[in-house]
Amino acid sequence: MKPKFLVPGVALAVALHAAAEPPRPASFAEFDRRARAGETLSVVFFGGSLTWSANASDPNATGFRPLVAEHLRARYPAAHFRFHDAAIGGTGSTLGVFRLDRDVLAHGPDLVFLDFACNDGGGPEALAQSCCYEAILRRLVGRGVPVVQMFFTFGFWARNLDDPENGHAQLAAYRRLADAYATGVGDVYRDGPLFPDLRAGRTTMEQVWPFDDAHPGDLGYRYFAAAGIEGFDRAVSNGVVCRLPETPVFGDVADVARRDFAWREKPRAEPGPGAAGEEGQDGRSVVPEGWTLRPTYRTSLWYDGLSSRWLDGVAVFSGTNRAPIKVRAKANLVGVFGEADEKALDGEIRAGCKPLTAFRGNHGAGAGRLFIWRQALVPGWERGESEERTFAIDPVPDGVGELRIGAICTASLLPVEAEGAPAPAGALDVDAIDHGRQP
Repeated sequence: MKPKFLVPGVALAVALHAAAEPPRPASFAEFDRRARAGETLSVVFFGGSLTWSANASDPNATGFRPLVAEHLRARYPAAHFRFHDAAIGGTGSTLGVFRLDRDVLAHGPDLVFLDFACNDGGGPEALAQSCCYEAILRRLVGRGVPVVQMFFTFGFWARNLDDPENGHAQLAAYRRLADAYATGVGDVYRDGPLFPDLRAGRTTMEQVWPFDDAHPGDLGYRYFAAAGIEGFDRAVSNGVVCRLPETPVFGDVADVARRDFAWREKPRAEPGPGAAGEEGQDGRSVVPEGWTLRPTYRTSLWYDGLSSRWLDGVAVFSGTNRAPIKVRAKANLVGVFGEADEKALDGEIRAGCKPLTAFRGNHGAGAGRLFIWRQALVPGWERGESEERTFAIDPVPDGVGELRIGAICTASLLPVEAEGAPAPAGALDVDAIDHGRQP
């Protein structure tokens, strides 16, 4: 029997498997040729708060992205560049795999700087993160997009100058992917002057990280940009062509579906009856009783967390009677991408009748508005087990707060057994790091 208020997979549904014949090789030499010829080229920066440049005095002028952009403009004065910011602080590859189409590929990238190596922080979900990160790599390289993998560092790792890589859980795994996919690499541990300057006393930790122990200030982002620039220039000089291994190193992702709740500023008519997420005769999404379609918030605690940049609308629950939204999907990973303020409702994710996780609806950053990402893995995912089932997102009403969902995301993780697969090291609470940003 079809569950009531079932959200069908009518929105984005993509298998993250690269095309057998990419439209062009993912070649840095080809990018260099086209740039010198004065073509229009699209460059996307895809990552978290370090890509966005949290704590820079002006992230769009003094951060990592604009400094790399400035170098590309200077190196290729005839080229016409379009630079795109696709960085959300406190997020990693498991959300990134659902953002790839909307926030990266929609811009027709000719070059991507890929972050997430810090935010994919190990713990029991390290292999899941690696599958998602590798799936992103496979899709970009398979479409002929050269990639520079960025390996940044947090201040609390850098303080151990004898072994700053200790504690960076995914670093070895993602370096292995760089070798397997022959990407460009901007590695702050090995490229640029950051650690030579710290060890020689030419700069200090306090100068590089003056505000908090994770995000640097302007000087730190100059060091980060130097590593990225060195990695890009080296890939061009060496004529690097990214390759697509026939078999994934750690795993892949399939059955990717993102069901967005769209909202129109000037709807043509009120929606008619239908299942949640279906489009009524007027083209608007329909939600179950107890939910309404609304625009996203237009203010946020920080700009990279402004949900209106990343979501097209939200389905909002506020009431006293529980009213789950259900989706039918083949998946072993389910995620809720939405937004919250300090009064947000908690919720629960279920697979069939079995609870997967209870989640905090509040982002935990204090008073203010911000996006949220909550995910759950179905037992057996680490063996690649995935089947079609009904997932429920169930708000826990308190009569005051709201649960605001912009998209429900499902996918099947397909890990492979591989020597050197990431071990479940100590987990890193990236939310806590980003919520500790200082003015």
